[in-house]
Amino acid sequence: MKLHRLKLENFRGVTAREIEFPESGVVVVTGRNEIGKTSMIDALDALIALPDSSKQKKILEAKPAGRDVPVLVEAEFSIGGTRVIYTKQWLKKPSTTLRHVGGSGDGRTLTGREAHDAAEQLWAGADTALWKALRFMQAGGLTQNALTDSAALRRALECHSGQAQGDDREVASLLERVSAECDKYWTSTRKKNTRVLQAEEECREAEDAATRAAAQLAEITTVEEELAELTEEIAATDRKLHTARAERAELDRAAEEIGGVQRQLQEAQRRRDSARGELERARERSTRRAELLAALTADEERSAALAEQLQACEQELAPVREHSDEAEERRAAAQRAVQEARAAHRSAREDRRHVDDVERHRRTTAVLASLESVRAQLAELRSRPGTEIDEDVVDDLDRAQRAAETAEAELAAGSARVELTALGRARSIVRDGVTREVGPEEPWSAPVTDVVEVEIPGEWQVRISPEQGIAARRDAARQAAERFTALLERHGVGSVAEARAAWREAQELAQQVREAVAQRNRLLDGEDESRLRDDRDRLAATIDQYLAERTDDVALPGSVAVAQEKADAAEAALSEAEDATLQAEAAAEAVRGALQSAQTKLHSLEGAAHEQERALTGTRARLEEARHDVPDEDLDRAVAAAAEALDTVQEEIDEHEAVLVRLDAERVLSDRELVADQIEGLEELLSDNQRRRSTLLGRLDGMGRDRVQLEHDQAGTRLEAARRTLTGVERRAAAALLLERTLQEHRERAHAQYVQPFRTEVEQLGRAVHGPDFEVQVSGSLEVEQRKLDGDWLPFAALSTGAKEQLVILIRLATALLVDPEDGVPVLLDDALGHSDPQRLRRLASAITTAGERTQVIVLTSNPERFANLRDAHRIDI
Repeated sequence: MKLHRLKLENFRGVTAREIEFPESGVVVVTGRNEIGKTSMIDALDALIALPDSSKQKKILEAKPAGRDVPVLVEAEFSIGGTRVIYTKQWLKKPSTTLRHVGGSGDGRTLTGREAHDAAEQLWAGADTALWKALRFMQAGGLTQNALTDSAALRRALECHSGQAQGDDREVASLLERVSAECDKYWTSTRKKNTRVLQAEEECREAEDAATRAAAQLAEITTVEEELAELTEEIAATDRKLHTARAERAELDRAAEEIGGVQRQLQEAQRRRDSARGELERARERSTRRAELLAALTADEERSAALAEQLQACEQELAPVREHSDEAEERRAAAQRAVQEARAAHRSAREDRRHVDDVERHRRTTAVLASLESVRAQLAELRSRPGTEIDEDVVDDLDRAQRAAETAEAELAAGSARVELTALGRARSIVRDGVTREVGPEEPWSAPVTDVVEVEIPGEWQVRISPEQGIAARRDAARQAAERFTALLERHGVGSVAEARAAWREAQELAQQVREAVAQRNRLLDGEDESRLRDDRDRLAATIDQYLAERTDDVALPGSVAVAQEKADAAEAALSEAEDATLQAEAAAEAVRGALQSAQTKLHSLEGAAHEQERALTGTRARLEEARHDVPDEDLDRAVAAAAEALDTVQEEIDEHEAVLVRLDAERVLSDRELVADQIEGLEELLSDNQRRRSTLLGRLDGMGRDRVQLEHDQAGTRLEAARRTLTGVERRAAAALLLERTLQEHRERAHAQYVQPFRTEVEQLGRAVHGPDFEVQVSGSLEVEQRKLDGDWLPFAALSTGAKEQLVILIRLATALLVDPEDGVPVLLDDALGHSDPQRLRRLASAITTAGERTQVIVLTSNPERFANLRDAHRIDI
């Protein structure tokens, strides 16, 4: 299959585009991202697969948003010897056209559904599995497409492996026929199909029918057997019932005699119960009288014991009360001592605070006096006249003086000099009205910066003029001197030394002020002076008030240490008094607790004695009342009479029971009940069996034994036939499946033979890219499972992204090189090799060029530099 031309209109982002492809070689289609490169391949797939009436999502999403325009795709391609132009338009005025432009059907044009079906039939002649496998799409990921379904690749590998194609075709033809035979009995997944399942179902139905018929026949036989057994059981039951009725008549006569004796016995037992109750009541009255006497004795003993305890408790309470009074006196004395100690401690603490106030008042007064001295010193220092001269002014004056001196020196250095030396003796000279002596050892000289007039009195007057051009230097020296003089006048000093002395005096004054301020700050120590004055006045008032209010005759402490010592002693005395008070209170509390416990015990005993006296009085009253009603001797006579009456009636009962024993009453009555129950059970059994016999007779009449026997025989015949049919189907299905699996194993062995040519082609291309050590392992499904890297085998999934991408492209190129060009399809690479380095790109370009010599290779990219090494490629910019 070859693609010659592709045209798109209104497909996704492509408004109109038409590209022509050469019949062989490499084509690089370049365009920016999202210009619709991948859309061309999607459009070609839609043209082949979707009819013009399709409303699938792919078509609806391809239509431009907001525009009512048709979606059109047209492709010119050739398959085998047939070349066609296939055009399809969707959504608006849908249409399909197939025009033959080469081959046997040249000039023939089809439209509509006929064109779509003819295109599908033509496309079926191409290797569609190979068409999908040789794509590397941007959105497809780094996967290895299925290659084993490609007939073209299989033929090519068979040729390379030396396998006879004819043999394989014969095997394939036989496998198809065997598979067709298997399809009669098995599904595509080789599970039992409807035919086998129907035979099994028919066999199961026949078995079910035979089972039901056998069950019906067995049921009839069961009913007949049950009816015979039931008839025999009815006869036996009737005989047992006649015997039981005779036995019951004999037992009824014996039971009547026993009943008379039992009635006499029951009457005697009733009288015995009455006599026994009377005896118990007499004994109960006698027992209550004895208990009442015992209670009276116990109450009298308890009253005497409580009286003794009460007397002992009162004797024990007297010393406890004395101890309690003494403990209370000691506690009161200790509390008074604490009060006195607290007063002394309070007085000592107040004296201590007073002494502290006196000391603080003294210190505060001294600080304030020092502050007044410092304030006077600061006022005196700040009253001294100030100066504006500072370090900067001194520096300016110094620079101006140096500038004037430098200018004067430069003037003198660049001018002529006049020098006079006396010969012999000293001589006088006059310059500018000033006379001076010039000796032989002390010559006089001066620079000629202006007209110099020198007079030797009485002899010579010398006038020396400077050279021309000195005016500029003289003006510079003059200006520098004037600037220096102006600065001196501005700052009111006569020289730099005077200015420097004034600056030093100003610094010393500032230092004295800073020291005075620092001394003031040290005296204040962060406090406010007004606050110090307030503290001084407040302390003075506090001191005067304390002295006026103090009433203690003891003299005030002379110092803070003495005051603190007295306060500490008072605090120790207070602590000692408080400890003594706590001990006295604890002792008083303990004595008070003992007293309270003794008093509680006394009150308890008094209450118990009072209650016991009341109980004793009540017991005596009850005893007197009981004796008034019934004297003690009458109670004893009543107990004896009741016991005698009980003995008399018990003798009568013993006589009746002896008669019953002689008549064997218990056995007779028990047998009579058992026989009665037996008769009742036999009568019910006989009635039930008779009803069941009638039911079985009716049921047997309705079963139709002859009809059921016939149905049973017919079901057996059908079951035997169904089993023969199922056995034949199962044998044929098993044989077909076994033969199919045998042929498939043969084909798989044949496939294993052409794995090696595929691996060889992949490794040959891979070595050109990755080096001579490149090796891979290929599975029977023609997938690269592992790659050898630095001596180790790495699974495909463990390779880097770039290595995976390079390998899957090499697999597609190797497949294209193996397949016969007549069977081949274009290799499509969509935005590939984005993870490859430049060296790999150069080597892969060689592999792509080699594949382009045998088939079309179409490269879609947004980065043309990536494929710049494809020098012979046909390039198209979109």
